[in-house]
Amino acid sequence: MKIGIIGAGAIGSVLSKKLSANGHQVTIANSKGPETVSGEALAFGATAGITKEAIIDKDVLIISIPFSQINNIAKTIKENIDERTIIIDTGNYYPVRDGSIDEILEGKPESIWVSEKLGLPVAKAWNSVGAAVLKNNGYPSGMQERLAVPFAAADENSSKVVKQLIEETGFDPYYVGNLQESYRFQPGQPSYSTSLNLAEIKKAIEQAHSSLNAALRREEFIVTMMKLGWPDDAKTMVEISRFLNNK
Repeated sequence: MKIGIIGAGAIGSVLSKKLSANGHQVTIANSKGPETVSGEALAFGATAGITKEAIIDKDVLIISIPFSQINNIAKTIKENIDERTIIIDTGNYYPVRDGSIDEILEGKPESIWVSEKLGLPVAKAWNSVGAAVLKNNGYPSGMQERLAVPFAAADENSSKVVKQLIEETGFDPYYVGNLQESYRFQPGQPSYSTSLNLAEIKKAIEQAHSSLNAALRREEFIVTMMKLGWPDDAKTMVEISRFLNNK
């Protein structure tokens, strides 16, 4: 598939590496220019380009940027995207970083907000996995160590494609429902950043908090991590997430 990625940060770069390693034709772009994309993101043949090049004539467009930048790229996406292109949002909303967005604070699922800003349908995936876990984990199907990634999509075709790509990154895909159900794996939920296997993800999704309750836990997580200086260790991040998201 021809895959475009907007955002060459921790998640975007890892997806670029993993998906190009699986034989996809990947173009990755960021706001600072192609020359600033890391060598790791390009390790298996991905190409660094400008934003338009990551959008035009693509089967899949992955958006992996802070929420505060969605408005900045919406016009460019709408003007250049093919109607056949499946859009996948990997983002999470954090008020301390992205500013106050009343609709989300009042309970609107984050990717519904993204879809409305773009004026286009989107799927949601990989947002619930810590960047270090996505980078350093990933196992063949059937291995006991394999973790799961929940996703939401609007139709059968999008679901099929997202499921395939999640599998190719080394995780078990778990379909949660349409985009309205994506609140179940947003920040603050039992399934968020807690590194669970498929059986555990199913249980965590079933036990999801209300959007408002999850939002309060999201804020507690941010405050706690800031106080701790944002530990680099992925295991520590997972343990803190499990503690706060399941209280």
